[in-house]
Amino acid sequence: MNRSGRWRYVRLAQLVWKLPTYARLIWGLVRDGRTPVHLKVLLAAALAYLVTPIDLVPDALPILGQADDLTVLLLVLDMFIANAPEEVRKEHWERARNGTARLDQDLERVRALLGDRYDRIRDTLLERYGRLRDPATVREMLARWRETRTGGQLN
Repeated sequence: MNRSGRWRYVRLAQLVWKLPTYARLIWGLVRDGRTPVHLKVLLAAALAYLVTPIDLVPDALPILGQADDLTVLLLVLDMFIANAPEEVRKEHWERARNGTARLDQDLERVRALLGDRYDRIRDTLLERYGRLRDPATVREMLARWRETRTGGQLN
């Protein structure tokens, strides 16, 4: 595998690592009254597009069907974040990074409402995917995936 290919996986891993922060940022922007309504409508339209069976490229087509959904989602999320008022975006970015985001508070409310069921769901998810919290495990999984993808031949 060439050097640029390796960096692509590093960048992908960095993005995956930041996903919880981005989720907190988006959640905070959606809940904030200072975020323009038209941006929230745009986000809602994108989510509706994802769940409706009508697509630009039918989901029945392997890879392409899901790729158009992912493309629409990423473009809309980028537009949503980029067009939010700068001071609101900065405020929620800081909250998302330091763990004081509303998403954390909302998850606490869900935990209180669901009680033991929340713990069972969390435990199941951690049992299945909890090892992904360890960077060494993620590197190992990416290496195995890369090896199966390239047939064990590295350039």
